[in-house]
Amino acid sequence: MDQAQLVQLLSESASQFSWLLGAGASQSAGLPTAWDVVWDLKRRHYNLKENQQISSNDIQNAAVQEKISAYMEAQGFLPPGAPNEYSACFELIFGDDYDRQSKYLRGILADNKISLSVGPRALAAMMAGGHARAIFTTNFDTVVEKAFAAVSGKAIAAFHLEGSSAANTALNNDEFPIYVKLHGDFRYQSVKNLSADLLTQDKELGKCLVSACNRFGLVVAGYSGRDESVMSLVEEALRGPNPFPHGLFWTTMKGRRPFKAVEVLIAKAKARGINAGVVEIETFDSFMSRVWRQLPSRSPELIGAVSRAETTIVSLPLPPAGKASPILRLNGLPVGELPTNCYELRFRKDQEWAELREAEGRVKGAMLCTKESTIWAWGQEAVIRSAFGAELTEVVPSALGARVNDLASNLYLKSFLAGC
Repeated sequence: MDQAQLVQLLSESASQFSWLLGAGASQSAGLPTAWDVVWDLKRRHYNLKENQQISSNDIQNAAVQEKISAYMEAQGFLPPGAPNEYSACFELIFGDDYDRQSKYLRGILADNKISLSVGPRALAAMMAGGHARAIFTTNFDTVVEKAFAAVSGKAIAAFHLEGSSAANTALNNDEFPIYVKLHGDFRYQSVKNLSADLLTQDKELGKCLVSACNRFGLVVAGYSGRDESVMSLVEEALRGPNPFPHGLFWTTMKGRRPFKAVEVLIAKAKARGINAGVVEIETFDSFMSRVWRQLPSRSPELIGAVSRAETTIVSLPLPPAGKASPILRLNGLPVGELPTNCYELRFRKDQEWAELREAEGRVKGAMLCTKESTIWAWGQEAVIRSAFGAELTEVVPSALGARVNDLASNLYLKSFLAGC
Protein backbone atom coordinates (compact mmCIF):
# COMPACT_ATOMS: atom_id res chain seq x y z
CA MET A 1 0.00 0.00 0.00
CA ASP A 2 1.31 3.45 -0.84
CA GLN A 3 0.74 6.68 1.07
CA ALA A 4 -2.18 7.85 -1.09
CA GLN A 5 -4.05 4.58 -0.52
CA LEU A 6 -3.53 4.76 3.24
CA VAL A 7 -4.71 8.38 3.31
CA GLN A 8 -7.83 7.37 1.39
CA LEU A 9 -8.50 4.49 3.80
CA LEU A 10 -8.12 6.77 6.81
CA SER A 11 -10.34 9.43 5.24
CA GLU A 12 -13.11 6.83 5.02
CA SER A 13 -12.66 5.14 8.41
CA ALA A 14 -10.22 7.08 10.60
CA SER A 15 -12.23 6.44 13.77
CA GLN A 16 -11.65 2.70 13.30
CA PHE A 17 -7.90 3.06 13.83
CA SER A 18 -5.76 3.50 16.91
CA TRP A 19 -2.31 5.09 16.68
CA LEU A 20 1.13 4.15 18.01
CA LEU A 21 3.61 7.05 18.05
CA GLY A 22 7.36 7.10 18.55
CA ALA A 23 9.94 9.87 18.90
CA GLY A 24 9.85 10.57 15.16
CA ALA A 25 6.34 11.97 15.58
CA SER A 26 7.71 14.64 17.94
CA GLN A 27 10.75 15.54 15.86
CA SER A 28 8.95 18.24 13.87
CA ALA A 29 7.95 19.85 17.19
CA GLY A 30 11.63 20.50 17.86
CA LEU A 31 12.33 17.54 20.14
CA PRO A 32 15.09 14.95 19.67
CA THR A 33 14.49 11.53 18.15
CA ALA A 34 15.73 8.32 19.72
CA TRP A 35 18.72 8.55 17.34
CA ASP A 36 19.51 12.05 18.65
CA VAL A 37 19.29 10.89 22.27
CA VAL A 38 21.59 7.91 21.63
CA TRP A 39 24.29 10.09 20.11
CA ASP A 40 23.94 12.73 22.80
CA LEU A 41 24.48 10.11 25.51
CA LYS A 42 27.44 8.64 23.64
CA ARG A 43 28.90 12.13 23.28
CA ARG A 44 28.54 12.80 27.02
CA HIS A 45 30.15 9.47 27.91
CA TYR A 46 33.05 9.99 25.50
CA ASN A 47 33.69 13.53 26.75
CA LEU A 48 33.76 12.31 30.35
CA LYS A 49 36.03 9.31 29.80
CA GLU A 50 38.41 10.92 27.30
CA ASN A 51 38.36 14.46 28.75
CA GLN A 52 37.09 15.94 25.47
CA GLN A 53 34.77 18.86 24.62
CA ILE A 54 32.75 17.57 21.67
CA SER A 55 29.63 19.73 21.37
CA SER A 56 26.11 18.68 20.40
CA ASN A 57 26.67 20.34 17.02
CA ASP A 58 29.91 18.41 16.44
CA ILE A 59 28.10 15.10 16.81
CA GLN A 60 26.38 15.68 13.45
CA ASN A 61 29.78 15.24 11.78
CA ALA A 62 30.25 11.72 10.37
CA ALA A 63 33.95 11.71 11.24
CA VAL A 64 33.16 12.54 14.87
CA GLN A 65 30.57 9.76 14.99
CA GLU A 66 33.09 7.28 13.61
CA LYS A 67 35.65 8.29 16.26
CA ILE A 68 33.15 7.90 19.09
CA SER A 69 31.82 4.61 17.70
CA ALA A 70 35.33 3.19 17.42
CA TYR A 71 36.03 4.11 21.05
CA MET A 72 32.70 2.70 22.27
CA GLU A 73 33.12 -0.61 20.44
CA ALA A 74 36.70 -0.91 21.71
CA GLN A 75 35.23 -0.68 25.22
CA GLY A 76 32.81 -3.51 24.43
CA PHE A 77 29.75 -1.34 23.77
CA LEU A 78 27.13 -2.29 21.22
CA PRO A 79 27.68 -1.30 17.57
CA PRO A 80 25.53 1.54 16.13
CA GLY A 81 22.02 0.40 15.23
CA ALA A 82 21.90 -2.55 17.64
CA PRO A 83 18.31 -3.31 18.75
CA ASN A 84 18.89 -2.46 22.42
CA GLU A 85 21.39 0.37 21.85
CA TYR A 86 18.97 3.00 23.22
CA SER A 87 18.42 1.35 26.60
CA ALA A 88 22.10 0.35 26.80
CA CYS A 89 23.09 4.02 26.52
CA PHE A 90 20.84 4.95 29.44
CA GLU A 91 22.28 2.12 31.52
CA LEU A 92 25.80 3.19 30.67
CA ILE A 93 25.24 6.81 31.70
CA PHE A 94 22.74 6.55 34.54
CA GLY A 95 22.87 2.97 35.78
CA ASP A 96 19.66 2.42 37.76
CA ASP A 97 19.47 6.03 38.99
CA TYR A 98 15.96 7.14 37.97
CA ASP A 99 16.38 10.63 39.41
CA ARG A 100 19.32 11.42 37.12
CA GLN A 101 17.54 9.83 34.20
CA SER A 102 14.42 11.94 34.78
CA LYS A 103 16.49 15.11 35.20
CA TYR A 104 18.18 14.47 31.85
CA LEU A 105 14.82 13.89 30.12
CA ARG A 106 13.32 17.01 31.68
CA GLY A 107 16.17 18.97 30.16
CA ILE A 108 15.89 17.71 26.58
CA LEU A 109 12.09 17.39 26.48
CA ALA A 110 11.12 20.57 28.32
CA ASP A 111 7.84 22.25 27.33
CA ASN A 112 9.62 25.45 26.35
CA LYS A 113 11.46 23.53 23.62
CA ILE A 114 8.23 22.40 21.95
CA SER A 115 7.10 24.20 18.79
CA LEU A 116 3.83 22.72 17.56
CA SER A 117 3.97 21.95 13.86
CA VAL A 118 1.09 20.84 11.65
CA GLY A 119 1.51 17.11 12.39
CA PRO A 120 0.75 17.20 16.13
CA ARG A 121 -1.98 19.82 15.57
CA ALA A 122 -3.66 17.67 12.91
CA LEU A 123 -3.56 14.62 15.19
CA ALA A 124 -4.97 16.67 18.08
CA ALA A 125 -7.79 17.93 15.86
CA MET A 126 -8.55 14.34 14.85
CA MET A 127 -8.73 13.44 18.54
CA ALA A 128 -10.98 16.39 19.30
CA GLY A 129 -13.22 15.61 16.32
CA GLY A 130 -13.61 11.90 17.12
CA HIS A 131 -11.43 10.71 14.21
CA ALA A 132 -8.61 9.37 16.43
CA ARG A 133 -9.93 7.69 19.56
CA ALA A 134 -6.98 5.77 21.04
CA ILE A 135 -3.41 7.08 20.92
CA PHE A 136 -0.47 5.11 22.35
CA THR A 137 3.08 6.42 22.52
CA THR A 138 6.53 5.40 23.71
CA ASN A 139 7.39 9.10 24.15
CA PHE A 140 7.77 10.95 27.45
CA ASP A 141 7.19 14.45 26.08
CA THR A 142 4.05 16.60 26.27
CA VAL A 143 3.67 17.36 22.55
CA VAL A 144 0.27 15.68 22.23
CA GLU A 145 -1.05 17.29 25.42
CA LYS A 146 0.06 20.76 24.30
CA ALA A 147 -1.30 20.26 20.78
CA PHE A 148 -4.67 19.06 22.09
CA ALA A 149 -4.95 22.07 24.41
CA ALA A 150 -3.98 24.48 21.61
CA VAL A 151 -6.41 23.02 19.08
CA SER A 152 -9.43 22.13 21.24
CA GLY A 153 -9.06 24.53 24.16
CA LYS A 154 -9.35 21.53 26.50
CA ALA A 155 -6.90 19.48 28.54
CA ILE A 156 -6.21 15.79 28.06
CA ALA A 157 -4.63 13.64 30.76
CA ALA A 158 -2.35 10.84 29.67
CA PHE A 159 -2.58 7.40 31.21
CA HIS A 160 0.96 6.42 32.25
CA LEU A 161 2.73 4.03 34.59
CA GLU A 162 1.46 5.72 37.74
CA GLY A 163 -2.16 5.73 36.64
CA SER A 164 -2.26 2.65 34.48
CA SER A 165 -5.16 0.78 36.07
CA ALA A 166 -7.72 3.19 34.59
CA ALA A 167 -6.55 2.96 30.97
CA ASN A 168 -8.25 -0.32 30.11
CA THR A 169 -11.41 0.75 31.93
CA ALA A 170 -11.52 3.93 29.85
CA LEU A 171 -11.16 1.89 26.65
CA ASN A 172 -13.90 -0.53 27.64
CA ASN A 173 -16.22 2.36 28.53
CA ASP A 174 -15.52 4.24 25.26
CA GLU A 175 -14.18 7.24 27.17
CA PHE A 176 -12.49 8.67 24.09
CA PRO A 177 -10.06 10.11 23.26
CA ILE A 178 -7.65 7.89 25.19
CA TYR A 179 -3.97 8.84 25.34
CA VAL A 180 -1.54 6.30 26.84
CA LYS A 181 2.17 6.76 27.55
CA LEU A 182 3.53 3.23 27.50
CA HIS A 183 6.95 4.15 28.91
CA GLY A 184 5.76 6.61 31.50
CA ASP A 185 6.06 10.37 31.92
CA PHE A 186 9.35 12.05 32.85
CA ARG A 187 7.45 14.44 35.15
CA TYR A 188 6.62 11.53 37.43
CA GLN A 189 8.63 8.85 39.19
CA SER A 190 8.01 6.03 36.76
CA VAL A 191 10.01 6.15 33.54
CA LYS A 192 10.98 3.09 31.53
CA ASN A 193 14.23 3.37 29.61
CA LEU A 194 16.42 0.60 30.96
CA SER A 195 16.43 -2.85 29.34
CA ALA A 196 15.13 -4.57 32.47
CA ASP A 197 12.18 -2.17 32.47
CA LEU A 198 11.47 -2.50 28.78
CA LEU A 199 11.30 -6.29 28.96
CA THR A 200 8.36 -6.16 31.36
CA GLN A 201 5.91 -3.55 30.13
CA ASP A 202 3.28 -2.44 32.64
CA LYS A 203 0.55 -5.06 32.51
CA GLU A 204 -2.43 -2.73 32.58
CA LEU A 205 -1.11 -0.41 29.89
CA GLY A 206 -0.11 -3.42 27.82
CA LYS A 207 -3.56 -4.92 28.23
CA CYS A 208 -5.08 -1.67 26.99
CA LEU A 209 -2.89 -1.67 23.85
CA VAL A 210 -3.67 -5.32 23.10
CA SER A 211 -7.40 -4.70 23.57
CA ALA A 212 -7.28 -1.71 21.23
CA CYS A 213 -5.44 -3.76 18.60
CA ASN A 214 -8.21 -6.37 18.72
CA ARG A 215 -10.87 -3.69 18.35
CA PHE A 216 -9.33 -1.16 15.93
CA GLY A 217 -6.82 -1.09 13.14
CA LEU A 218 -3.39 0.35 13.99
CA VAL A 219 -1.29 3.06 12.33
CA VAL A 220 2.31 3.33 13.56
CA ALA A 221 4.18 6.61 13.03
CA GLY A 222 7.64 7.76 14.08
CA TYR A 223 8.42 4.50 15.89
CA SER A 224 11.27 2.16 14.93
CA GLY A 225 10.04 -1.01 16.64
CA ARG A 226 13.21 -1.52 18.68
CA ASP A 227 11.54 -1.96 22.11
CA GLU A 228 10.96 -5.65 22.76
CA SER A 229 8.30 -4.80 25.33
CA VAL A 230 6.09 -2.91 22.90
CA MET A 231 6.74 -5.26 19.99
CA SER A 232 5.80 -8.23 22.17
CA LEU A 233 2.45 -6.53 22.89
CA VAL A 234 1.76 -6.05 19.19
CA GLU A 235 2.73 -9.70 18.63
CA GLU A 236 0.35 -10.71 21.43
CA ALA A 237 -2.44 -8.76 19.76
CA LEU A 238 -1.66 -10.55 16.50
CA ARG A 239 -2.31 -13.87 18.24
CA GLY A 240 -5.67 -12.65 19.53
CA PRO A 241 -9.15 -13.60 18.32
CA ASN A 242 -9.69 -10.50 16.15
CA PRO A 243 -6.32 -8.85 15.46
CA PHE A 244 -6.27 -5.49 13.68
CA PRO A 245 -9.73 -5.82 12.12
CA HIS A 246 -9.22 -2.71 9.99
CA GLY A 247 -5.55 -3.23 9.14
CA LEU A 248 -2.01 -2.72 10.43
CA PHE A 249 0.09 -0.04 8.73
CA TRP A 250 3.63 0.90 9.71
CA THR A 251 4.82 4.21 8.28
CA THR A 252 8.48 4.85 7.57
CA MET A 253 10.44 7.64 5.91
CA LYS A 254 10.87 7.32 2.15
CA GLY A 255 13.96 5.36 1.23
CA ARG A 256 14.46 4.06 4.78
CA ARG A 257 14.12 0.33 5.31
CA PRO A 258 12.20 -0.57 8.48
CA PHE A 259 13.72 -2.49 11.36
CA LYS A 260 13.88 -6.27 10.78
CA ALA A 261 11.37 -6.98 13.58
CA VAL A 262 8.85 -4.75 11.79
CA GLU A 263 9.23 -6.65 8.51
CA VAL A 264 8.71 -9.94 10.35
CA LEU A 265 5.62 -8.58 12.11
CA ILE A 266 4.04 -7.35 8.88
CA ALA A 267 4.73 -10.71 7.20
CA LYS A 268 3.02 -12.55 10.07
CA ALA A 269 0.04 -10.21 9.86
CA LYS A 270 -0.34 -10.80 6.13
CA ALA A 271 -0.11 -14.56 6.72
CA ARG A 272 -3.15 -14.21 9.00
CA GLY A 273 -5.08 -12.46 6.24
CA ILE A 274 -4.76 -8.98 7.76
CA ASN A 275 -4.55 -5.95 5.51
CA ALA A 276 -1.03 -4.90 6.52
CA GLY A 277 1.98 -3.15 5.07
CA VAL A 278 4.90 -0.77 5.43
CA VAL A 279 3.95 2.63 4.01
CA GLU A 280 6.58 5.18 2.98
CA ILE A 281 5.87 8.82 3.86
CA GLU A 282 7.84 12.06 3.50
CA THR A 283 7.49 13.28 7.10
CA PHE A 284 5.02 12.92 9.95
CA ASP A 285 3.86 16.49 9.30
CA SER A 286 3.15 15.95 5.61
CA PHE A 287 1.41 12.62 6.25
CA MET A 288 -0.87 13.99 8.96
CA SER A 289 -1.61 17.05 6.85
CA ARG A 290 -2.71 14.80 3.98
CA VAL A 291 -4.94 12.75 6.28
CA TRP A 292 -6.46 15.82 7.93
CA ARG A 293 -7.30 17.52 4.61
CA GLN A 294 -9.23 14.48 3.38
CA LEU A 295 -11.36 13.89 6.49
CA PRO A 296 -15.08 14.63 6.25
CA SER A 297 -17.06 16.63 8.82
CA ARG A 298 -14.25 18.93 9.96
CA SER A 299 -15.48 21.87 11.97
CA PRO A 300 -14.36 25.35 10.85
CA GLU A 301 -12.95 25.93 14.33
CA LEU A 302 -10.68 22.88 14.11
CA ILE A 303 -9.67 23.71 10.54
CA GLY A 304 -8.59 27.15 11.68
CA ALA A 305 -6.76 25.77 14.71
CA VAL A 306 -4.77 23.33 12.57
CA SER A 307 -3.85 25.75 9.81
CA ARG A 308 -3.02 28.50 12.31
CA ALA A 309 -2.24 30.79 9.39
CA GLU A 310 -3.02 34.45 8.96
CA THR A 311 -2.50 36.57 5.89
CA THR A 312 -0.67 39.77 6.64
CA ILE A 313 -0.04 42.45 4.04
CA VAL A 314 3.34 44.08 4.48
CA SER A 315 5.10 46.89 2.70
CA LEU A 316 8.85 46.79 2.39
CA PRO A 317 9.89 49.78 0.25
CA LEU A 318 13.31 49.71 -1.35
CA PRO A 319 15.75 52.36 -0.18
CA PRO A 320 16.84 54.94 -2.74
CA ALA A 321 19.97 54.28 -4.78
CA GLY A 322 23.08 55.41 -2.93
CA LYS A 323 26.32 56.93 -4.19
CA ALA A 324 28.54 56.77 -1.13
CA SER A 325 31.27 54.20 -0.60
CA PRO A 326 31.52 51.34 -0.23
CA ILE A 327 29.62 50.32 -3.34
CA LEU A 328 28.36 46.72 -3.14
CA ARG A 329 27.54 44.72 -6.23
CA LEU A 330 24.84 42.12 -5.63
CA ASN A 331 23.43 39.37 -7.80
CA GLY A 332 19.85 40.19 -6.80
CA LEU A 333 17.51 41.49 -9.49
CA PRO A 334 14.22 43.36 -9.05
CA VAL A 335 11.07 41.31 -9.64
CA GLY A 336 9.14 43.17 -12.33
CA GLU A 337 6.01 41.03 -12.37
CA LEU A 338 4.59 38.23 -10.21
CA PRO A 339 2.53 35.27 -11.47
CA THR A 340 -1.14 35.53 -10.53
CA ASN A 341 -2.52 32.12 -11.55
CA CYS A 342 -2.13 29.41 -8.89
CA TYR A 343 -2.96 25.75 -9.58
CA GLU A 344 -3.01 22.52 -7.62
CA LEU A 345 -1.26 19.73 -9.57
CA ARG A 346 -2.05 16.03 -9.49
CA PHE A 347 0.22 13.32 -10.87
CA ARG A 348 0.28 9.66 -11.70
CA LYS A 349 2.96 9.16 -9.05
CA ASP A 350 4.36 11.26 -6.19
CA GLN A 351 6.76 13.98 -7.30
CA GLU A 352 9.98 14.69 -5.45
CA TRP A 353 11.61 18.12 -5.14
CA ALA A 354 14.27 17.23 -7.72
CA GLU A 355 11.59 16.41 -10.30
CA LEU A 356 9.80 19.71 -9.64
CA ARG A 357 13.04 21.65 -10.08
CA GLU A 358 13.77 19.82 -13.35
CA ALA A 359 10.30 20.76 -14.65
CA GLU A 360 10.89 24.42 -13.73
CA GLY A 361 14.14 24.30 -15.68
CA ARG A 362 12.45 22.91 -18.76
CA VAL A 363 10.28 26.02 -19.05
CA LYS A 364 13.11 28.39 -18.12
CA GLY A 365 11.52 29.91 -15.03
CA ALA A 366 8.06 30.48 -16.54
CA MET A 367 6.58 28.32 -13.77
CA LEU A 368 7.19 28.14 -10.01
CA CYS A 369 6.35 25.07 -7.89
CA THR A 370 6.11 24.47 -4.19
CA LYS A 371 5.34 21.25 -2.34
CA GLU A 372 3.62 20.50 0.96
CA SER A 373 0.81 17.94 1.30
CA THR A 374 -0.10 18.89 -2.28
CA ILE A 375 1.84 20.52 -5.11
CA TRP A 376 1.07 24.06 -6.21
CA ALA A 377 2.33 25.85 -9.31
CA TRP A 378 2.21 29.45 -10.41
CA GLY A 379 2.20 30.23 -14.14
CA GLN A 380 0.10 29.65 -17.23
CA GLU A 381 -1.73 26.33 -17.47
CA ALA A 382 -0.31 25.55 -20.90
CA VAL A 383 3.23 26.14 -19.63
CA ILE A 384 2.63 23.92 -16.59
CA ARG A 385 1.31 21.07 -18.73
CA SER A 386 4.25 21.31 -21.11
CA ALA A 387 6.70 21.23 -18.21
CA PHE A 388 5.46 17.92 -16.78
CA GLY A 389 4.03 16.13 -19.81
CA ALA A 390 2.19 12.83 -19.40
CA GLU A 391 2.97 12.47 -15.69
CA LEU A 392 0.56 15.33 -14.95
CA THR A 393 -3.09 14.22 -14.71
CA GLU A 394 -4.93 17.33 -13.48
CA VAL A 395 -4.35 21.08 -13.27
CA VAL A 396 -6.95 22.50 -10.90
CA PRO A 397 -7.33 26.16 -9.88
CA SER A 398 -6.24 26.28 -6.25
CA ALA A 399 -9.09 25.83 -3.79
CA LEU A 400 -7.30 28.23 -1.46
CA GLY A 401 -8.09 31.04 -3.88
CA ALA A 402 -6.99 34.56 -3.13
CA ARG A 403 -5.14 33.61 0.03
CA VAL A 404 -2.71 31.49 -1.97
CA ASN A 405 -2.18 34.27 -4.48
CA ASP A 406 -1.47 36.66 -1.62
CA LEU A 407 1.29 34.30 -0.61
CA ALA A 408 2.61 34.03 -4.15
CA SER A 409 4.95 36.97 -3.85
CA ASN A 410 6.56 35.62 -0.68
CA LEU A 411 7.03 32.13 -2.13
CA TYR A 412 8.24 33.46 -5.45
CA LEU A 413 10.76 35.76 -3.80
CA LYS A 414 11.91 32.98 -1.47
CA SER A 415 12.50 30.64 -4.40
CA PHE A 416 14.24 33.40 -6.34
CA LEU A 417 16.61 34.25 -3.50
CA ALA A 418 17.39 30.58 -2.90
CA GLY A 419 18.56 30.29 -6.49
CA CYS A 420 20.79 33.38 -6.36
